[in-house]
Amino acid sequence: MIRGLSKIFGDVPVVDRVDLAVTAGEIVMVIGPSGAGKSTLLRCVNRIEIPSEGSVLLDGIDMAGEYRGGRLIPDGPIATARKRRRIGMVFQRFNLFAHLSALDNVAIGPRRVLGMKLTEARALAAEQLARVRMSEHAPKRPAQLSGGQQQRVAIARAMAMRPMLMLFDEPTSALDPELVGEVLEVIRALAQEGMTMLVVTHEMQFAREVGTRVLFMDGGRMLEDATPAAFFRQPKHPRAREFLSRLHAPVAAA
Repeated sequence: MIRGLSKIFGDVPVVDRVDLAVTAGEIVMVIGPSGAGKSTLLRCVNRIEIPSEGSVLLDGIDMAGEYRGGRLIPDGPIATARKRRRIGMVFQRFNLFAHLSALDNVAIGPRRVLGMKLTEARALAAEQLARVRMSEHAPKRPAQLSGGQQQRVAIARAMAMRPMLMLFDEPTSALDPELVGEVLEVIRALAQEGMTMLVVTHEMQFAREVGTRVLFMDGGRMLEDATPAAFFRQPKHPRAREFLSRLHAPVAAA
């Protein structure tokens, strides 16, 4: 649950009073032009960016702090890190440790953050690599993997923390076109398993086929919230219609 969320840099509201409720199992596709505030929204949800105002609640828990005597007491670094474990995030860049194998890149979070024994963490990592069809590449280091393979390892790493919510920030934007499909297939499989997701994407066909909802942002504001069928067939907001027309997406006249 996002309530009145804003992030202001200087005097520019990059995210402007966004309200959003997401129920378990929803796949919410966030689309819009560059600079719309999509990535900043995800970073505020995960507390990588501290919102200027508003709140983010995950399963009823405020990601910013705890209320005592009617006042919000901000979390310190330890409490913030503990809450952040409940959210997995996959970035545009893969951010893998170059000196570690794929297996140990996935195991490092459960080992260091969740306190698992090495054998348990590696067993979990192997399970997650199998989930993204990367078992045969487990011993390889990132430099030995394609971009698509590295992104699949990054997804496995996020899933190894057993999150309640997954955030994807344009997960295919750094990939060659021929590698995009393999990453989208992994996300599609997670959707079929019922994982709750917020996905910032420029892949319109993927948003149409996999999303349960489409959110359209521009200028930091959420301008439209609709089912994929309704949004891509007949968006209500003029800016959304203009955006889709420039992408040559089929949109019926309003």
